[in-house]
Amino acid sequence: MNMTSRPFSLHTVQPKDWPQLSAAFLDLTYEQSLTYARAAAARIGAEVSFVSVSDASEQPVAAACLRIKRVPGLGRGIIWIAAGPLIQHRTCPNPDTIRIRAILAALRTHAQKTGHILRLRLPASFLQDLPALNGLAEQEGFMPSDRSPPYRTVIVDCDQDEDTLMRALHGKWRNPLRNALKAKLTLECMPVADGCERFRALYDEVQAAKGFSPDIPPDFYYPLRGPDFTHDLLIARKDGTDVACMTIGRSGTRSVYLFGATPEIGRRLNAGHYLMWQAILHSRKLGIKHFDLGGIHPQTNPSVTRFKQRTGGVDVTAPGPYEFRPANISSPLIRAAEALHTHLKARR
Repeated sequence: MNMTSRPFSLHTVQPKDWPQLSAAFLDLTYEQSLTYARAAAARIGAEVSFVSVSDASEQPVAAACLRIKRVPGLGRGIIWIAAGPLIQHRTCPNPDTIRIRAILAALRTHAQKTGHILRLRLPASFLQDLPALNGLAEQEGFMPSDRSPPYRTVIVDCDQDEDTLMRALHGKWRNPLRNALKAKLTLECMPVADGCERFRALYDEVQAAKGFSPDIPPDFYYPLRGPDFTHDLLIARKDGTDVACMTIGRSGTRSVYLFGATPEIGRRLNAGHYLMWQAILHSRKLGIKHFDLGGIHPQTNPSVTRFKQRTGGVDVTAPGPYEFRPANISSPLIRAAEALHTHLKARR
């Protein structure tokens, strides 16, 4: 039996109270925001629930937004925690192993009681020891899962002055940036809702040329508005013409690159370098501590991976995804139903 020295407990949190609670955690990202979580759950026909984990003195030590997808007729299904649980409370930004194990144990107990399979991927952070967290998860009954994709990314520490950030750039990245700055590009920043048509025009042009198709398209994000999620649009212009664009999601002290498009006219001007640099400065100006560049895929997209790795950020992999399966008859049924759903979806 796994034992920890602190009896942590799990409590349901009302949606109206979630923004205030989650804001106390330094590892909050948009995926754990009330605004995004509700929309993401509705998109796949899932439920959303919010929980906190408290220590023996009833102080919150962790929090998580749970997306629950039930198997029809079974009443049980899969709990998915994206970029969570949040474990870096501002009063304890570097939780020790005992605390982390107790948090995982509380979530495991919840899954065992409800009968749901629990899957989670913790927030990406360069403060985490990935091998150590893998070991802690295993000790608490979680195993690696291949049913959800891993998340590797580059994170820029925006809590530095501009000169330091510039010096951190790789020389082969800094030179195109300097050329872009000499090209006298101009920048416009606005809420994405105010410029979605301009973004769509550039995005559709690049998408048609390259043939990519994201799992969640940009249109999903356009109507999202709430107290804990802000969606910014940055547009690079040359002589009154839009030549590149980028969208950034912000929650708490973190921002994440979501979508971007740089057509041929923008590539000739190194507008992609210009916009990424401006996004770093934009995040810094707003008090953002960490800017996540939106994931990297060295095998399938080496050029974009190289572009992001040369920004001076830290290459990190988020702990997980991990999975806990309750010891009951429902777990194999849930996995079988998920496999069938995946198979049918692939044939569409």
